[in-house]
Amino acid sequence: MKCYFFGTFNPIHSAHLEIARKVREQFNFEDVIFVVAYAPPHKIPDVTPYDRLKMAQLAAGRKNVSDIEFFLPVPSYSYNTVLELKKRDKTERINFIMGYDAFFKIESWKNPQILKDNVNFIIIPRRCSDNCEKSLSHLKERGWKFEIANIDFMNISSNMIRERLYENKDIEGLVEKKTREYIYEHGLYRKQTQRMPERREI
Repeated sequence: MKCYFFGTFNPIHSAHLEIARKVREQFNFEDVIFVVAYAPPHKIPDVTPYDRLKMAQLAAGRKNVSDIEFFLPVPSYSYNTVLELKKRDKTERINFIMGYDAFFKIESWKNPQILKDNVNFIIIPRRCSDNCEKSLSHLKERGWKFEIANIDFMNISSNMIRERLYENKDIEGLVEKKTREYIYEHGLYRKQTQRMPERREI
């Protein structure tokens, strides 16, 4: 059985990889697949989707990274990806890793009913207010299917890494060696510019 880890991965970092490893172990998944967003609806990443895909492949291994959103309509709404993954995997529901903060906003996402009907969520704990339990109870009452992973909060974020790169600070230990080398080789995150390229062969 597979589990999918959706994200912009801008860039992918050590906490992403540790979450994938621990979720795989705790829930006995055969694979955790990183699904790199092609054109996230509410973000304009600093680098091209092809750079983000390549960094994920270098960090997690090509077989553990999906480029499915590179061939779907834009913007990259999760419900479209979920339906396509279900079709490919021939399964009733897919497993989907998500952080507390994003899950609490799930009902504001595009076509949330499709997500509710087709996804089992694996929720990653993060620091949040005392309203966490109330929010989780509310979502459970409304029919959302989820489990909470037993993972300690890891204080690493893509934003932190980008800021360190903007300031020419070291990122060793925050990203995998091959990913770090790719970032330096291509001068990524040195300035905040983004140009969405045309689709091309992956």
